[in-house]
Amino acid sequence: MQKKVFISSSSKDNKVAQAICAALEARGHCCWVSGRDVAPGENFQGAIVRAIRDAGAMVVVFSSNANNSEEIKKELALASQSRLIVIPVRAEDVVPGEDFTYELATRQWVDLFEDWERSIEQLGRKLDGIIPRAIEPWPVCAMEMMETAPKPVAPDASTADKPAAPRDHNPLPQIIWGTIAALALIVAASAWLRPPAAPQHLAVAQAAPVQDPVKLDHDLWDAVKDSGNSGALNSYLAKFPHGVFAAAAEARLASLSKPAAPVAPAPTAPVKTAAKTLAPQTPAPQAMAMPMPMAMPKSTNAMPGMLNSNVQMAVDMARSAETRAREMAQNGEQALKLAQAGTPGYGLQTVHNGVQWAGHLAALQTGSAGVITYANGARYAGGTRGGHRDGVGVFAGTPSLPFRERVGEFVADQMSGYGVVYRNDGRVRIGQWKGGVADGYGATYDAQGHAIEQGLYVGDKLAAPLAAN
Repeated sequence: MQKKVFISSSSKDNKVAQAICAALEARGHCCWVSGRDVAPGENFQGAIVRAIRDAGAMVVVFSSNANNSEEIKKELALASQSRLIVIPVRAEDVVPGEDFTYELATRQWVDLFEDWERSIEQLGRKLDGIIPRAIEPWPVCAMEMMETAPKPVAPDASTADKPAAPRDHNPLPQIIWGTIAALALIVAASAWLRPPAAPQHLAVAQAAPVQDPVKLDHDLWDAVKDSGNSGALNSYLAKFPHGVFAAAAEARLASLSKPAAPVAPAPTAPVKTAAKTLAPQTPAPQAMAMPMPMAMPKSTNAMPGMLNSNVQMAVDMARSAETRAREMAQNGEQALKLAQAGTPGYGLQTVHNGVQWAGHLAALQTGSAGVITYANGARYAGGTRGGHRDGVGVFAGTPSLPFRERVGEFVADQMSGYGVVYRNDGRVRIGQWKGGVADGYGATYDAQGHAIEQGLYVGDKLAAPLAAN
């Protein structure tokens, strides 16, 4: 029996999981998804445990819903116990929370929201290396479902020997139905044993019985409609140019392509290196009044072979966190302006150790965007809670501190999660952090933008250097 792909997802992402399941089964990989394969009345938890134990691989559908799913955490733990290979796929451009960072940090992500067809092919290729693909996917999956279906119950002993009613004595109906069944078996056997078609014909044969195109249209639209990503919307239109939601997709693309209000950026010359010209970093908010960080590439995807794949993923996640942190910092600066202008509900307040906080007074303890000013001249703008750095934001240092900026995710005043640290000596460390120190995958760049070390950090030290791959 072919091993199945266990698809783990939040119940709120069931349509996305079903669409992934249909796409993978059309490519020859039988799947198990709870929304379809847990029988009515079956013990839900028991069915999941058995399915994970018998699976050949797990695909985790990651989204903002998954970030808050306790069930997915349990399924990942079961997969770890069964030594199951886990492939995370992101249905949205969302960064995993701390609970998922440890489990998923070393995995190779597949981003469905960028290009659905290309991403499904990438996912299929990864699974090909784990579970052999069926030559005839739909008959295989259908037969396995029939094998696992409930078997007819044998007649009770008390009634087995009772004579049948007179109308059952006529053997003609049984003969007719037996003949039909035999013919059906012969046809099925000949179809099953026929030589495989040439690849181009096989592709047509596989595509023909895939599923109701209207259902796939709806499922794919549900997967991309709220992504806010033009690539995902274009992927839908490429698959269904005249689909049910084609007009809605084109309207959303038009709204995304509207130019933002022009902002005159400060002129920043690109940094030249021997290997590549590095794009200048987005300037920090003007109100921060801090020196600009050394120019770094937004993503190193354009420089293959320079980073280890695990480090590359951490770098990309950290860059994503940096973008969100700078946006939140702008919100904090706006809250400061409202407080300085005396806007009702906003104000300045001295919190712990003489630190001054500015923002929405009613949300001081519950959390909101604000600005924190420290006695030593350091300054933070971004997410705050209880007068502490909490969320994503930009922490600007001073010449007396070793860093110029710490940008990314913070928990209880310390950088924890993904982030970038721009040092006063020109070096940049980017990747995973915990308790204010580098902890996890990351890389360090020199002042010219060259990666000088990369690998797994523990307690701010490079514990396991890794080579590019």
